Amino acid sequence: MTSLVGLRPPVTGNLITILSIDGGGIRGIIPGVILEYLESELQALDGESARLADYFDVVAGTSTGGLIATMITAPNENKRPLYAAKDIVSFYLENGPKIFPRVGYVRSS
Repeated sequence: MTSLVGLRPPVTGNLITILSIDGGGIRGIIPGVILEYLESELQALDGESARLADYFDVVAGTSTGGLIATMITAPNENKRPLYAAKDIVSFYLENGPKIFPRVGYVRSS
């Protein structure tokens, strides 16, 4: 049995909810689109101020997923998420070429 020593109890209920976001470089746009849709559906239920971080006890990711996890959980001065999920895709479109430069690609003829 796995030990969860040190893990805080769930915010609500008896389950620990985890959002795990995969890596993949510039393809972070894909989970960005999915998370934007999920957050918009949650906002339709709970109001415009709802953010994904409000619904998960743990948010983690690998590589670009870690960047997205940080974006949707980093607090602003009011201890609310600094970014909404709708900001992810525009962030990747604007900054992707600087973060993920195209190096080492070989063109086949």
